Amino acid sequence: MKKMLSYLLVMVLLVSCVPLAITPALAVGIPGDTDEDDELTEAELTSAILSYMLGEEGALDLNELRDAAHVYVYWDGEPRTITDSADREVKICKPIKRVVCTLSHHIEALRILKVSKDKIVGVPSGYLDPYFFPEFDDVPGIGHLAWEADVEAILALYPDVVLLPAAPGPFETTADEEQELLEDAGLTVLRLTFNQPEIFTEELENSGYIFEKEEEAEEFINWHDDILNSIVEKTSEIPDDNKTKVYSEYYTYPPYTVTTADDDIIATAGGKDIFEGLNAEVSAEKVIFEDPEIIISAVYREEGYGLDTDDTAALEEVRDDVMSREGLQGIQVVETESVYIITSHVWTYLPYSGCRPLIGLCYLAKWFHPELFEDLDPKAIHQEYLTRFQGLDIDLDERGVFVYPEQKKRRKYER
Repeated sequence: MKKMLSYLLVMVLLVSCVPLAITPALAVGIPGDTDEDDELTEAELTSAILSYMLGEEGALDLNELRDAAHVYVYWDGEPRTITDSADREVKICKPIKRVVCTLSHHIEALRILKVSKDKIVGVPSGYLDPYFFPEFDDVPGIGHLAWEADVEAILALYPDVVLLPAAPGPFETTADEEQELLEDAGLTVLRLTFNQPEIFTEELENSGYIFEKEEEAEEFINWHDDILNSIVEKTSEIPDDNKTKVYSEYYTYPPYTVTTADDDIIATAGGKDIFEGLNAEVSAEKVIFEDPEIIISAVYREEGYGLDTDDTAALEEVRDDVMSREGLQGIQVVETESVYIITSHVWTYLPYSGCRPLIGLCYLAKWFHPELFEDLDPKAIHQEYLTRFQGLDIDLDERGVFVYPEQKKRRKYER
């Protein structure tokens, strides 16, 4: 009889629709877990419910009781624990109903998981693409950069979880200070980035688990990995001597700035980064000496989804600038016009990039080995991602500029 009574009370709590006031969300363990052993038992939950019904001092409030009932029924009475991308073990002790995102990537990943918008109570200020995130203009901002977040603004939103980046930000700063301040205030912090290809699927899988969106995570990962594996199956068979030699730079920084952050994506696409393993400024002389077959210049652009498809002027200007550099005149890669511009929307590592490096990888594979990837259609993959996984009404046949040129038949030349 006691067990049946407990079950009925729990179900009443779970289906109750009485609106509740927002209360501060402190990371103090599972509500009702009185012995603090990270296991909410039937006896503990029954005791908590009865204490509430009797109006006893110190009893859990109705909101806490609902959380406890959810953990007991759906989580087997235990917290959900993951290791985040800063190698920290983090326990989630109750359902996440309010989350603050400090990067646009965070929002994008949660949309992949179909986490409802009303759970996202704070977003980065000032650089959310209005074409890609049109529904978030009414959500409070918490600072321009995740590495310089406004901690007071975050605390005022009473989040259950705050998402901070794991990777270094601009000028090698980190979010360590923000994490410490938020955790000192009793908030749960997760360090996730979502624009690093080598850990992206793991981050999404972990997020699906803590947001109770495991099926949505699995659906996307299967789609993502099918495309990725179809590329890797071909590029992994390319002999080293046949891999395309690539010079890749971040155009927004001083000319000839190279980074190790693009080594993996270039290698996966069947290329060989001529400055692999180097974070530095190089020179035209070094580029000429290494004799690349392709130049890629990555640029930050806000307006990608807001441009008509034929409005390539900005990217053409960047390409013309690269190709007209005095130190590069007359070299084969410029003479064959094998220079490609790619924007942060579909690239990796940039602070303003998103969860779309797979799309950039598709373009790279087409550029490096057009004969192997004749049937690969990066735009179609991009379109499916926008429609199926982001719920966006954007037609890439009418709007959007992310690379220039999209594809060009390169002339072979003797070395």
